Amino acid sequence: MPAPKGQTQKHSLIFCPDCGSLLDPPESLETNVQCRLCACIIRSEDFDSVEVVTQSGANSFPERPIQKKKDGEEEDSMAHLRDGATIKEKCPKCDAPEMVFHTAQLRSADEGQTIFYSCVKCGFKEKLHS
Repeated sequence: MPAPKGQTQKHSLIFCPDCGSLLDPPESLETNVQCRLCACIIRSEDFDSVEVVTQSGANSFPERPIQKKKDGEEEDSMAHLRDGATIKEKCPKCDAPEMVFHTAQLRSADEGQTIFYSCVKCGFKEKLHS
């Protein structure tokens, strides 16, 4: 089945014949391409005969990829409490005397930062647009 017009690309995803690593496509004036891993040299003209056609459907990527955890790493639901500064602010949910906060610039530069508060006792979270 021929590829639809505009779906064919030359010099895309070319692999080293010796080690299989991905090669950079040749620049317009380069006569050779060298593999960065094994130093194999391939003539640029060898790329001219290679045509790569890719296809993907609407459901090719139905969900966001799940990030794998490193060996021995456990899920830490309270990690956000280590990433901020502690402030004497009363938690509206459990009345704990301290909360952790951090800020982020989520809106345009001429508007204030967003402040994120997390309770150190119960984990309650809230945000404030300053």
